Amino acid sequence: MGVIGIIIVLGLLYLVSFDRKHIDYKSLIYLFVTELVILFLILKTTIGNWIIKGLSGSLNIISQSSSKGVNFVFGDLKNPGATSQFFLNVLLPLIFICALIELLQYLRILPFIIKYVGKVLKKLFHIDEINAFTILSYPFVSNGVFVPFKDQMKDMSPNQLFTLSIYTLSNTTVTMIASYMHIIKSEFIIVALILNLFTSIIVAKIVAPYDISQVNYEISTKNTNQKSLITRLIDSMNLGFKLAINISISIIGFVSLITFVNIIFKSVCGKTLTALIGYVCAPVAFIMGVDPYSIVSAGTVLATKAFTNIFVAINQINMHAVPLKTQAIVSVFLISFANLPNLGTTLGIMHTMVDEEHGEAIASHALRLFLVATAVSILNGALAGLFYSF
Repeated sequence: MGVIGIIIVLGLLYLVSFDRKHIDYKSLIYLFVTELVILFLILKTTIGNWIIKGLSGSLNIISQSSSKGVNFVFGDLKNPGATSQFFLNVLLPLIFICALIELLQYLRILPFIIKYVGKVLKKLFHIDEINAFTILSYPFVSNGVFVPFKDQMKDMSPNQLFTLSIYTLSNTTVTMIASYMHIIKSEFIIVALILNLFTSIIVAKIVAPYDISQVNYEISTKNTNQKSLITRLIDSMNLGFKLAINISISIIGFVSLITFVNIIFKSVCGKTLTALIGYVCAPVAFIMGVDPYSIVSAGTVLATKAFTNIFVAINQINMHAVPLKTQAIVSVFLISFANLPNLGTTLGIMHTMVDEEHGEAIASHALRLFLVATAVSILNGALAGLFYSF
């Protein structure tokens, strides 16, 4: 069923394209084949399994390191019998992750990787330097990725800006990956990161194609932060703590609101709102390849993530009670920023970075942007399901 789902979604993306006449089909086929080959090598070969284990081990080391600091400060507050210690186990490790990323930036390791991997992407997949820089840098610097070319953004076409917006909603950040490790298998996270990279480029090329030969400026990766390493580390740690607090506020609010609305719906019509949403979104889960017995609960996860966030959505399904294929589909679907709260953030950033006319051009297609970013997640889930079917 996953293959049919992929065909349906690609067909819908073609219909909502801004410029179907200028879609580069050759590069699309090349990208899609490359994506499938890499997934096959990663998931179905001995070397791939070794890579998965190595990367999963690295993620576990990061998780253990971050937990060490949290335990040192809050160990006495932990209750082994508690059903959830989300803030301590999942969110506070963001402090360490932010500091680690800052250290890698300071040592010029990340800029070096981004620069040269970006050159490879640019050459192989026929994308311009801004595309390559954004898709590689966003996981590490989030919305700060636009700073190096903020002056050029005012001269970009609407399709270029729409492409950048797709990238921000269709991917995630390393800081958030640190939180996902506690609720999603490391293997699924790695698969999702690979799929996010390729599928977001593919979808952007379908929906918002533009002539990359007209993009003739380069991105500077020079370090402009003149603060000392200690100061930069402290600033990044403070950022990690602010992220933990902000996410906590969001989760408390959304979980409480969903619970309240569910109680009202249950008393009025005998079913909770999340249950009704599950039935509405079940067809989407079905075309992604979710097993028939899990499509309602999976549909609830899909809708909850779209309207809230991954942390609220993951609580809508018991991962241990569904087949491995369904676990993979749901997990990979969840790992992106494709939801309404982040849509608002992206539109706000675009409006700030460009003039009012260009900002309004993106805002006027907000619904299309949201649906396109969600389509990236649906395609990713369906592709993951195919490889976990055999």
